[in-house]
Amino acid sequence: ILTRAPIVPAWIVQDMLPRGTLVILAGAAGAGKSTLCYCLAYAVATGAPFLGLPTVPTRVLYFDEENGEPDWLQYNQWAWAGLGCPPVDYLDTTLRLEHFTLATADSWAHTMAQAVHAHHPGLIVVDTATPAFHIRDENDNAEATRCMGSLRQIRELGDNATILVLKHEKHLDESAAAQRTIRGAKAWLGGFDQVIYHVVSMGGKRRRDGTRLTQLEPGKLRAFAMRQIIHIDPSWTPGETPG
Repeated sequence: ILTRAPIVPAWIVQDMLPRGTLVILAGAAGAGKSTLCYCLAYAVATGAPFLGLPTVPTRVLYFDEENGEPDWLQYNQWAWAGLGCPPVDYLDTTLRLEHFTLATADSWAHTMAQAVHAHHPGLIVVDTATPAFHIRDENDNAEATRCMGSLRQIRELGDNATILVLKHEKHLDESAAAQRTIRGAKAWLGGFDQVIYHVVSMGGKRRRDGTRLTQLEPGKLRAFAMRQIIHIDPSWTPGETPG
């Protein structure tokens, strides 16, 4: 082990998302987690940069169990337009969108496994954990552990897949980013490889066009993960500004 060559990880997003890992993206309601993740999904599916970082193109499977149909449709249109409207026929082969297919299924794990087996993705996004995984008690560590066991089995069906799960954040101390944590069972923190917090920046008051300054902050990380704060200053593609 000590004398072997240094490990060079396979990345989905350079220096942010390594392949084959379980990642939590946590943030307060309204921080823009879904918008961010749709931009991520379209960037990875087409090999476009994400937040200025190189991506390695791979198939993406996105489960949206949180957003109603109007928002779901709009998030997709915004992300697609923001990338310059890449060819839809290409996206048909690289990006699979599932809307309320887990929340209404008898067995979320079986339904997810079927979709992963059919699409063979390198990135799986789950938006968000509680409705997607049919969580009955958000604070039950045993229930969280069972969910993570299913996710590890499902991950093996993909192409060395990374699973990115959206969760809500809980602040222990508003003045210290180091005190950020997720809402609910703490078993999620122990079982995942990386936690990234999507937070509204200081002075990030919502602008007239609906955007605001946010940032990604690294939380829990292991050997390969995002280690630097990434500041996000969003802008609209010309002609796409609401209103």
